[in-house]
Amino acid sequence: MIKKNNVSKFSGYRWIVLSVFILVALISQLLWLTFAPISSEMEKLYGVTAFDISLLSLVWPLIFVITAIPVGIFIDKKGFKISVAVGAVFLAVFSIIRIFSAIPEYNFLILLISQSGAAISQPFIFGSITKLSASWFPKSEQGLATGLGTIGLFLGMMVALAITPIIFLSYGIINLLIIYACISCAAAFFFIALAKEGTKTSIKDTSSAFTLNDLWSLSKLKPFLILEFGFFVVVGGFTALMTWLEQILNSLHGIGIDQAGITGGLMIIGGIIGSIIIPAVSDKIKKVKIFIIINLAIGTFLLYLVGIFSDFIFLAIIFFIMGFFLMSALPLVLEMSSRIAGPGIEGQASSLLWFFSQVGSVLLIVIIEPIKSIWNSYYYSILLIVLLWAISLILFLGIKENPIIKK
Repeated sequence: MIKKNNVSKFSGYRWIVLSVFILVALISQLLWLTFAPISSEMEKLYGVTAFDISLLSLVWPLIFVITAIPVGIFIDKKGFKISVAVGAVFLAVFSIIRIFSAIPEYNFLILLISQSGAAISQPFIFGSITKLSASWFPKSEQGLATGLGTIGLFLGMMVALAITPIIFLSYGIINLLIIYACISCAAAFFFIALAKEGTKTSIKDTSSAFTLNDLWSLSKLKPFLILEFGFFVVVGGFTALMTWLEQILNSLHGIGIDQAGITGGLMIIGGIIGSIIIPAVSDKIKKVKIFIIINLAIGTFLLYLVGIFSDFIFLAIIFFIMGFFLMSALPLVLEMSSRIAGPGIEGQASSLLWFFSQVGSVLLIVIIEPIKSIWNSYYYSILLIVLLWAISLILFLGIKENPIIKK
């Protein structure tokens, strides 16, 4: 007998599949931001500049930009299990290679190459979130599933920012890399062993014929174009903020590495809680747009406050609340993108959004320091991101809750 919303048609095993996906997503972000909270120490160990160390994080969005669209097509052809498994293997292999950048001597080139190899995993993982929710979860749970899937990304950021300095200071860089390599290999093993492909009902027979022309047609749709701009400035701005967080807080407010890690961790914790609560409420009342607007408005206002308030406790509270609202908007926008794109091309649609987010990440990460140099303050770098987020908020007001798309 089929229950309301057809939930009984979907196996309870979906929660196990989602759990191992979250684990892999966590590792991807852990490897991405491994060196961000210890950048000053990495400069000394490897004898390179601050910009060189920033490349270890910057290379991830750069590679994503190159690979996002073809990987999105691959995801919709092969399904989410094979796609995420490919990403997990890249993480495991190159996390091991990273170890040799510190043995027998510090070699920055090996470290950069291994970071680049691990970065190839990201589009396979990011682009599979909506495919997983569409193939394993009933429509009434897809917003929640997408939110939980993105939690893995947030958890990885939190671990990287909060735990990496502790492990580094206690055990050194070599042991840090070994520990993260072991975790990466374990995550790949558990995903490959436990994950299964979901229902094919959402995949069209014509998906294999989907072309770049179709992606261009999708981008010409006004609602989807607004989503692309939103990902470009909001996710890109968030990535730039996390990359430069230590330097921004230290320069503006005299906050050290340990306290900067705490504020970043609190933002991620807020994002995790928000990504559970807000998508669940959104599914319950069947509204998405209003939550996106509220979340973005609050996040934009709080980011402005980061530039003008110096008290650590107050900043910690701001970062927690900003994470709760701002980061929980991510799964909602992904859910809206799947509505606009329609069934069968969720992977391409989400990969296209992630593509724009990574382009935005590259540009905003690079521009933060020059803006600071011109006006001699990171305040103006923050102000730029605030203005871009405000423009995105205004544009989102023009999207209908359930847009009628003529393709």
